Amino acid sequence: MIIFIIITIILIKSFEIALIEKPLSIRRSLDKMYTAVTATQFYLYGKKHFTKTGWMNASKNYKSLDLLKTDINLSDKVYMITGANAGIGREITTYLASKNATVYMVCRSPDRSKAVLDKIISETNNNKVHLLLGDCGLEKDIRRLWDEFVAHRRQVAVNDNIRLDALVCNAGALMNEKTISSEGVEVTFATHLLFGTYLLGSLALPTLSTTQDSRLVIVSSGGMYNSKFPAWEDATSTGIAKYDGQFAYVYAKRGQILLTEQWAKQYSGMVKVVSCHPGWTLTEGVEAAYGESKSYLEPLRSVWEGAEGIIWLCVAPKDEIEDGAFYLDRKPQVKHMSGFFYSEGSFTKNSAAEVADMMHRLSQWANGDRPSYEQLMIEAMKRLPLQASTIPTDLQAFMGDWHVLANIPTYFEVDACNCIEHYTYDNNRQVVRVRFEYMHTKDPRRPEQTSKASEVNMRGTVVNQPVNTHWKVDPKVVGVTLPLQMDNLILEVSNIDPATTDISSTSEGAYCIVGVPDRSYVWIMTRARPSQYLPTSNKVAVAYPQLDISTSSSSSSKGSSSSGAASSVDVSSAQNDAAVMREVSILRKALVRLEQLGYDTNKVVRCGWNNDLIPK
Repeated sequence: MIIFIIITIILIKSFEIALIEKPLSIRRSLDKMYTAVTATQFYLYGKKHFTKTGWMNASKNYKSLDLLKTDINLSDKVYMITGANAGIGREITTYLASKNATVYMVCRSPDRSKAVLDKIISETNNNKVHLLLGDCGLEKDIRRLWDEFVAHRRQVAVNDNIRLDALVCNAGALMNEKTISSEGVEVTFATHLLFGTYLLGSLALPTLSTTQDSRLVIVSSGGMYNSKFPAWEDATSTGIAKYDGQFAYVYAKRGQILLTEQWAKQYSGMVKVVSCHPGWTLTEGVEAAYGESKSYLEPLRSVWEGAEGIIWLCVAPKDEIEDGAFYLDRKPQVKHMSGFFYSEGSFTKNSAAEVADMMHRLSQWANGDRPSYEQLMIEAMKRLPLQASTIPTDLQAFMGDWHVLANIPTYFEVDACNCIEHYTYDNNRQVVRVRFEYMHTKDPRRPEQTSKASEVNMRGTVVNQPVNTHWKVDPKVVGVTLPLQMDNLILEVSNIDPATTDISSTSEGAYCIVGVPDRSYVWIMTRARPSQYLPTSNKVAVAYPQLDISTSSSSSSKGSSSSGAASSVDVSSAQNDAAVMREVSILRKALVRLEQLGYDTNKVVRCGWNNDLIPK
């Protein structure tokens, strides 16, 4: 019978692990497989289409009379190009200026940009090229430079109608190290997507929509083939994952594709909104980001070969451009290739709900409704597995009885009362013996319905000596110790006298907090037996109407409740009841600490106590 029980317990545990862990393990394995397949196909596809060879093959299918080589006159057109002082942006600007267009160069570096501006004006003999200085990774700069553009255009506007024929969102950055802007946003995400595309595009679209045959051209990248748009924390580099500059770039570029599709629908018939890829082009940005590794992308395109397809999108007849498409070399391309044999697959596709969430968050963050980077990092740290206290604990002083005052309960503790942890240290085996004693009842007001005290025995092994705050705990079932190695973490210990193991000589205000890495459980325990508490509601605020932890955001721990009068701690004169006020003090400090550690303190409940049930 005992063997049958043991086997049953082990099977149940194995089944739970299979239910909870196996799908996650399988999902992670599949993700790795699809990531590898997608990356391989992206690279092989890129070697064929994104290189100089790819451009040469594609350009053979251009019209015999190339539009860009004709004597096209753009003197009545107005363009804005971001990242216009180097590489592809400079090439686009130079071409448009050479065709007499009015061009606004959005650039970050004053000295360098002025020199490029003067050279373009000199080369093209066009003095309608203007400079808008600003960092496309900063909200304040984008808003200011847009206001400057509007003010400048109003000087020549007819009937106050401001003209903008095309906005090319080209500015970007690929950072190898995580870099946070002065506004607290990761630079790659801010420049490529949040401000350099979403905010600037949002400001420009009303003007574009009133300009006939206008278009918004978003310079994305074939790198987006490698991923879907991820969880917001990963896209913004505010999560717990290690920063990867390449994938920060990939995520932003996938975001641009999704944004293009949404805007194309929203402004259908008013503005042609497209995204595009310049191919693997030899620019200063590529040189800086890849260095010698750029050899894997060879043969690289010249700057003109990378830029001319984008220029074509700026000047081609509107009806030749497919709204919402992703272009390379004047031709719409597939947007996914994660399936086998270059099929679309589903690995890089986002659901409608995910896209809607991205759009909502972009709107919030671009309009100043975003937490500080410091706040985001604090929240990210809270998602990391909880760590034990680094303050050493004297094991001998810790031994003895601890009474559960409040907790996030385990299965055994729901509706239980009089929960006590008895700790003893086995010097011979160097393990901690734990006996958890409790009484289980649905109504502690009726002792006759309460069963006799139950107990669970466990064995703890300290794994971080001499700090002694991280234990691996194995429960005992029907006399057999199960090697489950459950992590128990001492998070805080207060007022324990390390000079003695005599429990009676320790401070009555002594308390400790013990938790688990995933924050699913916690125990706030005291040396002193808790005051009488017969709960109808376990909420801490109901148990202690006088408890106020104003430094905590826990709504359940603030204020009082008139409905809790009958179920709260029995204190006719709470201010004079030293025991209750001691508990209030302990809970106030413990709840604030738990919130700092990332716990949801709304889940912390008061453990029931009935002194009539204490074994004699």
